[in-house]
Amino acid sequence: MNAVGGFKRARENGRQSAPSPPRSLLRFPQLLRTSLTALTFISTLIVSAQVDRIATEVELDEVVITAQKEGFNVEAFIKQVMEDTTFHKAFLNTRYHPHRLRSVLKVRAKDEKETATLYRTGLLHRDGAEVWLQLDTVHETGKLRHRDSTFRYLTAEMYDEVFFPKGRIVADNTVASRKLELQRGSRIERYKSELKKFMFDPGSEIGSVPFIGHKLALFNEDMAPLYDFKISAGERNGHQCWVFSAAAKPEFRDGRTVIKTMDTWFDHVTNNVIARQYRIAHSSVILDFDIRIRVVNSIVDGALVPTQVDYDGDWDIPMKKRELVRFVLEYSGWRIIG
Repeated sequence: MNAVGGFKRARENGRQSAPSPPRSLLRFPQLLRTSLTALTFISTLIVSAQVDRIATEVELDEVVITAQKEGFNVEAFIKQVMEDTTFHKAFLNTRYHPHRLRSVLKVRAKDEKETATLYRTGLLHRDGAEVWLQLDTVHETGKLRHRDSTFRYLTAEMYDEVFFPKGRIVADNTVASRKLELQRGSRIERYKSELKKFMFDPGSEIGSVPFIGHKLALFNEDMAPLYDFKISAGERNGHQCWVFSAAAKPEFRDGRTVIKTMDTWFDHVTNNVIARQYRIAHSSVILDFDIRIRVVNSIVDGALVPTQVDYDGDWDIPMKKRELVRFVLEYSGWRIIG
């Protein structure tokens, strides 16, 4: 029986057989699973190689050397540093658990003597699955806004967008669902997204930033040799911590590095980031900035939450005036939702 004859008879009998899908299509789910498994394996190998490379060069203080004899695993700790999500989680908790907020921002263009200021206090409310920020004090001075009430300064706009949610939003502190991604909108929107990434994902590559995006990938094979790494013991906010430090080597504190210093305090027991301070700087025709950020976290009823964010930045963006910005946010009165 040939195929054409069989098809005709089937049609004559009122039945039309559906053509069989190509064998390659039937195998697609299996191929996809195999590809994902291979990618996961390759990613694991890359991370493992990065950990091994840093572990052979990292400086250990005497307390850490002694702790090694008692079971402290340097390689496991470095991997924890590289894969940490607790720092980002603490920020997401500012849009999840009720708390009080106090903030002060001071900003001016470099050629201006007058400083514009913005002082705000407020309370984050929670009702079921929604949260909203109610401001109870707002005081502005200086030339902070344009005539249409929009901010004159990009950093002030970013500050307002990141730390002051508008209207009712869904309470969600899941890192995976709120992963910081760069905007694909206007140039200004991309710069705001890059500022956010600088703040909450230091050490991650930002591919869309010309010439410097790859330099933010602190642990990759090209950048790691430019840094001195150290693990030490320290105390922060009543927590005994392991401190991971990265500092650009003296001969590489030029345009070849962007992260100049970064110190992170990890709680001995939980591995939560209790504090982090870092400086990122770069100077070129494309982008010019020098930013220092300090974040202090605390554990309240089992949840990691920020208590202070301190930002001090000099930010120059093409086609915009250079901005000198300092803002401090203080969080208190946390009420943890179970």
